[in-house]
Amino acid sequence: RRSYPGYLYTDLSTIYERAGRVHGRNGSITQIPILSMPNDDITHPIPDLTGYITEGQIFIDRQLHNKQIYPPINVLPSLSRLMKKAI
Repeated sequence: RRSYPGYLYTDLSTIYERAGRVHGRNGSITQIPILSMPNDDITHPIPDLTGYITEGQIFIDRQLHNKQIYPPINVLPSLSRLMKKAI
């Protein structure tokens, strides 16, 4: 993946899973990672791997924003692992 190390997936998933963990306490947390990539490149390894780790992705489209379409969500590249259960 573009000369990024093979352990990048493991490192990212460890960071995401560790977020909000409090020693000795139970519970859950909803995490919303926000990624901004150079030139809006959604094929970059970081957003690509984040999509595998999380339950879904919502793509905010700069062109829709420039056309003043709000919210500027591009539904075609957006994904949800829970979508099939909801339909």
